[in-house]
Amino acid sequence: MGLRGYKAMKKLFAKIFKKSETPKLRNKAALKQGGYAVAITAVVIAACVAVNILFAVLAERVNLDIDISLAGDNTLSEENIKYIKELEEQVDITVCVTREDFASGTEYIAQNMYSATDATGTNDGVYAYYEQSLTLLDLYDVYSDKISLNFVDPYDPSFSEITNKYKNVTLGDIIVECQKEIGGEKYTRSEILSFDDIYYLTEDDNSYANMFGGSYQSYTVSGNKLESALTSAIFKATSNETQKVLVLENHCKTGIISDYIDYMKQNNFDVSTFNDFALKELGSDIDLVIIAAPVEDFASEELDVIDEWLKNGEKRGKGLMFFADPTGPETPNLAAYLAEWGIAVESGVLYETLESAQISRDPTTNIFVPATIENEDEITKKYADIMKGGYAISGGNAVLQQVFAEEGIRITTPIAETPSDSVVIKPITEDSEWKPDGSQDKNKHIGVLMASESDYYENVLHTSYVCAFSSTQFANADWMGSGYTANADLLLTSAKMMSGASVDG
Repeated sequence: MGLRGYKAMKKLFAKIFKKSETPKLRNKAALKQGGYAVAITAVVIAACVAVNILFAVLAERVNLDIDISLAGDNTLSEENIKYIKELEEQVDITVCVTREDFASGTEYIAQNMYSATDATGTNDGVYAYYEQSLTLLDLYDVYSDKISLNFVDPYDPSFSEITNKYKNVTLGDIIVECQKEIGGEKYTRSEILSFDDIYYLTEDDNSYANMFGGSYQSYTVSGNKLESALTSAIFKATSNETQKVLVLENHCKTGIISDYIDYMKQNNFDVSTFNDFALKELGSDIDLVIIAAPVEDFASEELDVIDEWLKNGEKRGKGLMFFADPTGPETPNLAAYLAEWGIAVESGVLYETLESAQISRDPTTNIFVPATIENEDEITKKYADIMKGGYAISGGNAVLQQVFAEEGIRITTPIAETPSDSVVIKPITEDSEWKPDGSQDKNKHIGVLMASESDYYENVLHTSYVCAFSSTQFANADWMGSGYTANADLLLTSAKMMSGASVDG
């Protein structure tokens, strides 16, 4: 949908939220806390290399009228130039705005999606921070024959090829691509930079914009971090790091999350499926297992295999992702195992009674926002940041219940929930014409429930995860590909965190 539908969605959400706290900025970063931070070292190194870049050598060629570099003096590290020159693989950088509209298009994004503005802007449409970004993009192209820089018009019909390939891409995004071979198949590894990945934003205490029915803080563009962001994206796109994912289809609907699998492959995951009769072992090289829409129960022996794999010889560091399906049969063995992690799936389908919150007039398609919990930790804060970029949407949602908040070394935390106390449970035996008669209890309901088990191994805290989604439609291409939803970021962040992949801090 992109920016053209953004204002329409604002009106919809304004009806839904009568009260609103100051939203956090959209943040595509994902999460680690305490011992979880081990996985990010490679990206941190790349970011450190890229903090001060390009201008020392280029001072004679490039003259910026205003001192707005990260270092504060337009003298940036030689190391980044060296890194760029030594690239061995082809890197394609696609900027989703035309060169001539780069500054005005970026300011449009700033104002309409972030309530921000470049304070250096003039009446002639000159924006120093955006002009600097354009200069730096050109320099990446100049210093490496392995880098190809292209500007595309997101309103040209040909742009549909990009939106079909990548989810959640919109005006102004920068796509970094590198062709890779994974498991004998060729894939395009990619990283996508959005506005808030590229610019520093500071709160404007003197200005507020009215959004979502309440006061929404506005911001000023106060710095440019394109250099570090772009170099980090190139590092990750060209990296050989790959997380292995196994989708268990032997007891599940085949191909039900194929859109998500394709998306994971584009983002450096090596995904395979298991279709044999029974799961007898899981290799230690598998990082993430996915169970989606079971059509029959798992044998207790198979669940024992999964449980031992999650423990990983006390080293943990594994993840199990589960997508519920309210139309599926009862699976008592799997249900008992999920309950051990504090996750229960009860009978029924979520039904939104508030008409203004119904998507496409379908009461069984629900909006999900960051869950409200008493003891917010780093993980839930990060998820809240991710979902501030939009709101997750999913249809056909099962009823998820939190069995416990904490039991032993296991903690269960709601990640996403419906926005208001207006949802009832529709019996699965009822048809599409069913309407609540007023006797049903109205409540908030959970859409994503995360369980973790953490313990120390050789004096380092290690964690395994089990994450439940209320529906496979979280992973539907229509919602992952919508510019205003957070589905794609939510799913990718979960996969990275649960599998131990390097994530942004």
